[in-house]
Amino acid sequence: MPITTADVQIQFQNWRLQQAPAAHVTGQCGARVRSLADVVTLAVDHALRVAATSGRSMILSMLDVQPSLRVLVIEDDAASRLAIAKALREARHTVFEAVDGVTGLAIAQSEPLDAVVLDLMLPRLDGMRLLETLRQASGVPVIVVSARQAEDDRVEALDRGADDYLTKPFTVRELLARLRAVVRRTEWEAPAVIEVGDVAIDFGARTVSRAGVRVPLTAAEFEILALLARHRGAVVDRDVLQRAIRSDGSETVSNVVDVLMLRLRRKLGRDLIATRRGQGFIIERLDADA
Repeated sequence: MPITTADVQIQFQNWRLQQAPAAHVTGQCGARVRSLADVVTLAVDHALRVAATSGRSMILSMLDVQPSLRVLVIEDDAASRLAIAKALREARHTVFEAVDGVTGLAIAQSEPLDAVVLDLMLPRLDGMRLLETLRQASGVPVIVVSARQAEDDRVEALDRGADDYLTKPFTVRELLARLRAVVRRTEWEAPAVIEVGDVAIDFGARTVSRAGVRVPLTAAEFEILALLARHRGAVVDRDVLQRAIRSDGSETVSNVVDVLMLRLRRKLGRDLIATRRGQGFIIERLDADA
């Protein structure tokens, strides 16, 4: 899928946050810059459309453009949680918030997430136990943020499955940089090909085959399928799918997700993607995937 205006806007937002004075988690970032953002967006978007045939992942890597992520923030301190969530939303990420370990674990086990920001000193279920439980079923990247600065605490968190450890106080800029880093590492470690039954999805080549036969998909169809496949076993709601393809430009009708689902089922089989009425869509995790 070619890079769109939204992709460039995300990159500009990250750049703006980096240029703003480093604000601690209890502070606020600088004011929005709109006019320059519009100029950069229009100019770069035009150039990227010319290079659309190069492939989305390659161009994103060259420009260090960051896609929108789904991030869960588990933090009982209201000021810290709200400041982190605000910074993530300003960087165009979707944010879930939890004030205790039990709620955080429930969200992590039910939502398709790209990363978790986890405090250790939580009510109801402490961060170490939450991390250990989460790691039994999920490889989602986790950044621990904690006032505990002892080496033993850092080592324990990393041994239990944390991908990074950030001690308080920290800056929003550093948190966003570490978030980008752990997500990049996870993407590099992710399988290049995911097989679901007789359907094989090649993320590098952005191709799909069924029973060994190549199946042509549009860019929007591939984005929907890729998102569901990466989060197989979890229900992905309609709004998430809509946001994943809204910048593609190939679909404008209000029922775009239903149209794409119909096409994918015709091409790849009716049983590949299941509908959970009132919830969303899911590719079930097979026993071989567990």
